[in-house]
Amino acid sequence: MNYSQKTTKKKSDRKSVLCNDEAERFSDNEEAHKGALREGIALSLTTYKEVVYNFAENQKDYEQIKSNLDRITFKRRLWKNHSERKIIYYGLTKKQLLVNETKLMLQRRFLNLSVLYDKQTGNMIPLRDLVISANHSPHRYYSEVQNRVNTLVGEAERKGLVPIFMTITLPSEYHPFKLVNKNLVTNPKFDGTSPKDAVKALTKRFARLRNDRALRDIGKDNRMYFRVNEPHQSGTPHTHILYYVPKDSVNRVIAVFKRLYPQKGNDVQSNLRNAVAYVMKYINKTLPKSKSDKLSKKDRYLNAWYSHHRVTRFSSSRTLAPLYLYRLLHHRYSLRALTKLRKDGVIRVFSPVDDLSKIVEIFEGEELIYMKNENYSIEKHRGIA
Repeated sequence: MNYSQKTTKKKSDRKSVLCNDEAERFSDNEEAHKGALREGIALSLTTYKEVVYNFAENQKDYEQIKSNLDRITFKRRLWKNHSERKIIYYGLTKKQLLVNETKLMLQRRFLNLSVLYDKQTGNMIPLRDLVISANHSPHRYYSEVQNRVNTLVGEAERKGLVPIFMTITLPSEYHPFKLVNKNLVTNPKFDGTSPKDAVKALTKRFARLRNDRALRDIGKDNRMYFRVNEPHQSGTPHTHILYYVPKDSVNRVIAVFKRLYPQKGNDVQSNLRNAVAYVMKYINKTLPKSKSDKLSKKDRYLNAWYSHHRVTRFSSSRTLAPLYLYRLLHHRYSLRALTKLRKDGVIRVFSPVDDLSKIVEIFEGEELIYMKNENYSIEKHRGIA
């Protein structure tokens, strides 16, 4: 062994000893592992158990650090836009509005220039006539939402259920701005949560109510709801819920709501005269394009807010037949009829074991009422304007 090889071996042995010493030192202290991650120190892990355990812990730390950095970045950018008077409505700038409207324009162009082509018959169906979207087919989307509302309300009334209207808001740290004399000023308590994550926080808060014994003690068929997400002027979301429960459970549910959400801004009401009109008022506010093809400036920003942050406008409990099933079979059944057939177990849906989201066949009893057609393909067709 020459001098160069001996030197290299000594350096290697020394590094190995140092790494093993580090591994032993850090393995005794879980917090040291977390500190090591933040400081960028690479750990030498010697056992499988140690590797698996520390990888999971370090991954949690990494995700938390990344989340914190994302919040800081969002907060700085939002406040900078505010100080430079770039924010117009709902926390959005003119540039963000144009970017979202450009995306929608490109999507519309794709739908207008594409067709569902039947290879056997040669028939072509424009994709624009098939899609149901709040942005691309607002009138069809609104009709479907109204159908879902009417069907669910009819189901609730037949069961003798009573509506409760709820509004859930988020505490101060979720709001980037405060309203002072009708002007938005920065809120020092804001922690940088984006509207998309704020909606997730609202969903978790709502889940606390749904998982409470006051509602869990009610059978699934005797509790149903609609939910509408809507932004404040600052861009922070809040949610409106119309919940149907048995009459003898109303006071208990209201008491639980007040216990879970005591903060100012949260509200619960009962004794509604026209529940459908009540919830449709809020749905109409979130769907300005269903009322008019020419939107006001504020309505354009409202539409952009939902697209930019990927926020769902309307959702409901799983009381009715799933939308995917209804859309496949809507020429054959009404939503009410399909819901009854599904609850009675008459409708059976078959999918591949490796892809349950892909529907192959649907049976009503022994009758095949839907089969996936492999003859269709999506193709460009420039003859459609």
